Amino acid sequence: MPIINSLQEIIQQGESALQQVPARHLTVHIDRLSTIFSNVKLPEVVAEAVNRYWSTLKIIFDHRAWDTRTMESLCRSCKFAVRTCGRSMGITIGAMLLEIQTLYQQHNQSCFLYLSSEVIKDFTARPDIADDCFLLASRCIRYCPDLFVPTEIFPRLVDCAMAGVTIQHREACKSILCFLSDTFDLAKSPEGEKYRDLINTIVLQRGATLARIMIASLTGALPSGRLEEVSYVLLSLSRAFGGNMLNWTRDCIALIPPQALTDSERSRFLTIISDASSGSSLGSLTDRFAEISEVCRRNKAVQDIVQAALQPHDLAFTVAPRHS
Repeated sequence: MPIINSLQEIIQQGESALQQVPARHLTVHIDRLSTIFSNVKLPEVVAEAVNRYWSTLKIIFDHRAWDTRTMESLCRSCKFAVRTCGRSMGITIGAMLLEIQTLYQQHNQSCFLYLSSEVIKDFTARPDIADDCFLLASRCIRYCPDLFVPTEIFPRLVDCAMAGVTIQHREACKSILCFLSDTFDLAKSPEGEKYRDLINTIVLQRGATLARIMIASLTGALPSGRLEEVSYVLLSLSRAFGGNMLNWTRDCIALIPPQALTDSERSRFLTIISDASSGSSLGSLTDRFAEISEVCRRNKAVQDIVQAALQPHDLAFTVAPRHS
């Protein structure tokens, strides 16, 4: 209560005062909340506090989203709350996800994506939610895109998919991968022509990170049993964003040290993406993707090197056990 009261005193001075106050006057209190949320190992108690005071935290999110220092402090505090509370947080976790994804579109603060990925980890506890959510999204794309694609929900769900695609749950993972490939296929299809500019804008803003996540998934962040689905996402992404996808892939594989991937293997990888962009079928590419995948998974040391190189700074992966 003393911490929240201090924050509310600043907020009650008005929007102008809240925007002008030095960041340290906010972060000193928010960092104390972080200490409480990370050390009080009572999920229901912490969740009750977060639910009660979420409106206060939301006001700071809304009016200080431009302020990197305050946002990093606030996202860190929320991260500890999510880790401690898990499902006990209830509907507030959805409100938190909506808030940070909306703010990311406006301010592109990397801490928003990091917190988003932390919230998405709750999928691991309830993978059926992720499975049902992305199954529904895919059906909307296929049967009623007018009701879904032009809405604010669509780009937020793309962000959710990026953060959650490496979930270690077969059905939920397949549903997320299917949602992504359906999105890219719609952009390329005649039926999706009227959505093409919108989808292009959404994907191009995220393309480098998205390609990096999918290449990481191919090379070890997901089990080899997901190879066909991952290959199809890479194929559909390449068909829809050919030249861009080639550049994104080139930048990604340049990050992998030579002890894990030789120049010849890099060249082969780029050729596969180029062929995918040119219209090669999934059947002709899956075996070639599998070869690159196996090269990067040939032993644990190599797989760890590849995953460490490809993991984006603002998203976290759980590396799948080899041969799982």
